Amino acid sequence: MPRWAPERGVLFFSVMQEVHSSLALAKAKFARSVREAKQSFAQTVQEVRTTPLSAYRTDIAAGLAVVGILVPEAVAYAGIAQMPPLAGLIALFFGLLAYMIIGTSPYAIVSATSSSAMVLAVAVSTLSTVQVNAHPETLAAVLVMMTGFWFILARVLNFGQAANFVAKPVLRGVTMGLSLTIIIMQLPKLLGMHILTRNPWERIMEIIQLIPSMNWVAAAVGLISLAVLFAWRWPRQPASLWVVVASIIATYFLPLESLGVELVGNINLERSALSVESLYDADWLGAIQMSAALCLMVYAESYSSIHSTAARHGLHPNNNRDLVALGSANLLSGFFGGLSVGAGFSATSLNEQAGARTRLAGATALVLFVLIVIFLMPYISRIPEPVLGAIVIKAVSHGLSWRPLQPYFKWKRDRLLVVASFLAVAVLGVLNGLLVSVVLSVAFVLIDSAKVHVSELRKLNGSHSYVNVRLFNDTQPTEGVMIMRLDQPMFFANAEPSLRRVADMIAARQKQEHLHHVILSMEETPNVDGTSIESLIVLAKNLHDKGINLSLCRLHRRARIGLMNAASPYLMPSQLSYLSVDRAVKDALAKERPDQVRDTYTPGARRGL
Repeated sequence: MPRWAPERGVLFFSVMQEVHSSLALAKAKFARSVREAKQSFAQTVQEVRTTPLSAYRTDIAAGLAVVGILVPEAVAYAGIAQMPPLAGLIALFFGLLAYMIIGTSPYAIVSATSSSAMVLAVAVSTLSTVQVNAHPETLAAVLVMMTGFWFILARVLNFGQAANFVAKPVLRGVTMGLSLTIIIMQLPKLLGMHILTRNPWERIMEIIQLIPSMNWVAAAVGLISLAVLFAWRWPRQPASLWVVVASIIATYFLPLESLGVELVGNINLERSALSVESLYDADWLGAIQMSAALCLMVYAESYSSIHSTAARHGLHPNNNRDLVALGSANLLSGFFGGLSVGAGFSATSLNEQAGARTRLAGATALVLFVLIVIFLMPYISRIPEPVLGAIVIKAVSHGLSWRPLQPYFKWKRDRLLVVASFLAVAVLGVLNGLLVSVVLSVAFVLIDSAKVHVSELRKLNGSHSYVNVRLFNDTQPTEGVMIMRLDQPMFFANAEPSLRRVADMIAARQKQEHLHHVILSMEETPNVDGTSIESLIVLAKNLHDKGINLSLCRLHRRARIGLMNAASPYLMPSQLSYLSVDRAVKDALAKERPDQVRDTYTPGARRGL
């Protein structure tokens, strides 16, 4: 046996031990979330049982108002996703159920959303070109279940703040692009046209060509419904509900179907295209990329709507619990053939405006929805398709509002990011546009962070403060000492350029006077990576060769630990200080003129680091 075999065995054992401990930790985190959800649900049930029903009057009223838009939107969003109407109803049921039990926000309403339905439609269409033998409903189920898996994985890995990596300007630009795309895709349904192309801009051209031959009765139904929805002036009353009710009544008195107006039709409760066998045979690995994009879109929208409504009431939802709630809802919805679900802006905002205070509003909406499905399903099948198109257009029209984007142009911040995100989705398509927008968001941050910002500090007369010489005129230099500050966190992308700028500034100062000490303030750098440590050591060595000592002050704990671990002879522990610039200057002067400076301090004297 080779001599290195025992070492490889020890390495394999250590790796397996690490994997085992990580899995155990992940299992414990998930179990804790489930336990917290059970306790919270039990507490909520106990409160409802012991509190008079009159105290929940506003919650019940909110549930009544919300269900009025949820049912027609569920059917309409199924149309966006190119799925049967039942898929939207299944998503609504499991979204309300899972969030009622596990979720934490009293205002969030989890159901299918227009943006997630659009992303799902594009993802299914893309996968269909590769998996030609797979049924679209099976592909949709796999994508939705994989989305639920990503949510659960995010909880296990404590990625509760993952949505923060999607900048708000990006989200608003993407939302505007999605809204425009969805409206263009719904125009044929609104006008009673049949257009097969999936490209939004090709649809516009075909709509223009088909205007002379379109069904004017269907167009009138859609346009009248849209006008009523936009003219509605009673925010507490669900306009879409009354428009749907009026349209259903109209089908009994007017021969709309014989005049060419398509109805939703019979909603089949059997899913013949979806089975356990079809899910087992599906290509799950091929859905990883598409489902990740779908998960990102759902969570970004859900996180924004949940936290914006909660912040207005001083509440702080549990991000990790909400991840489990959204993950469970998508897993269940996908398994039974539903759409992907999230906390949409329209339903959540309406729930808040209608006076919801607890999750009983969502429970009320769930109970009413079940009753509607049991007793009113035949009426849902009589909803005219142009009315659903009008409901979708009204629901997403807020995304085209210029108002949320105005502050970025007023502040002169992130304007290019907003415009680029909108154009990426509008021109490149939903999935490619979303990917490009996220990449642009990260790229802009890296480019901005990589810019070099170094300030020279001098003592402000009459104080102990050391300030930027470009901002203050009333300063005085310290003889033989040059003080500088890195005005941005140092990391691999800017470490060498920043310290090169520091070296250039030192060389320029040396032409004016002899330097014996350089002090570098590191207050903006919470931690240092390998590139930063190497660059600092190189700078310290070069200065040491010139007879100049380098001291780092205002170090964060993690940054100092990293530099201590480097154990460089050019950056000794005495040169690495947590303390202020003023203290570092006094220490530097004490080394040169110990008889004149007595107020000194040994860095790290209180602790070992």
